[in-house]
Amino acid sequence: SKGGYPIDFVMEFYNKTFPEAMRMLIGEEAIEIATEPAPKAEFRLPPRCGSNDRIIKYLTEERKLPKDLVEEFIASGLIYEDAKHHNVVFVGKDSNGIPRYAHCRGTANKFRMDVTGSDKSYGFCYRGKGSELYVFEAPIDLLSHIALYPAGWREHSYLSLGGVSPKALERFLSECQDIESIYIATDNDQAGNNAAEKLAELISKEKAVYRFLPQAKDWN
Repeated sequence: SKGGYPIDFVMEFYNKTFPEAMRMLIGEEAIEIATEPAPKAEFRLPPRCGSNDRIIKYLTEERKLPKDLVEEFIASGLIYEDAKHHNVVFVGKDSNGIPRYAHCRGTANKFRMDVTGSDKSYGFCYRGKGSELYVFEAPIDLLSHIALYPAGWREHSYLSLGGVSPKALERFLSECQDIESIYIATDNDQAGNNAAEKLAELISKEKAVYRFLPQAKDWN
C-alpha cells in the first residue's frame, strides 16, 4: 500500500540498505548522490478518439455493463476512448469538475496504467447528493456495482481508489462533509480484506462504516 520505485520496494520488502538493494537489482555497487527531487510531470488527458465505439463494445459485451449506464458516464465526461490506443480512459475530477487523474484500461488486452502526472488523491468517482459512499478498488468494479444495485444509485456517491491507497478516500471525505455511511467494497481476497481493515481505521468514528463483500472475487 505504499508508493515508490523498484529500489524502494526492495529496501522495504527485503529490509535492505540502499547499496544492498542496488546490488540485488543490477549487481553493481551504488553511489548515493544528493540531488533535487525531479519536478512532477504535468498532467494531461490522452487525446480523445472521434468515437467511443470500441470502449462501448468492450464495456458492454466483455464486461457486461448496461449500455445506458456506460453512455451516461461517457456523456458526463468521466469515461472516453483515447485516440491512439483505443483504451478506456476513466477520469477522476475534483469537486469543481476539473480532471486531476486518469486511468487507462486496454480494450484488446489487460493493459492498465495511470496517466503520467495523475494525482492519486482524486479517484474516478460519481458524486451524489445523499449521505452514502461506496468505495471500490477499480472503476469497472464501481460501474458493476451500480449495474447490480441500480435502484436510486444517483443519490449515492461512488469512489474508485485506483488500487488500495487511502489517498482518494481521505480527500473525498474531507471535501464531502455530508457523508454519514461508508461501504467499503474492495475485492473479496486477502489484499482487498486487508485494505478494508486499514481504510476503516482511517475513517472518523462519527461515521458508520460497513464491509460490503462481492460474492465472487470482485464486483464485475
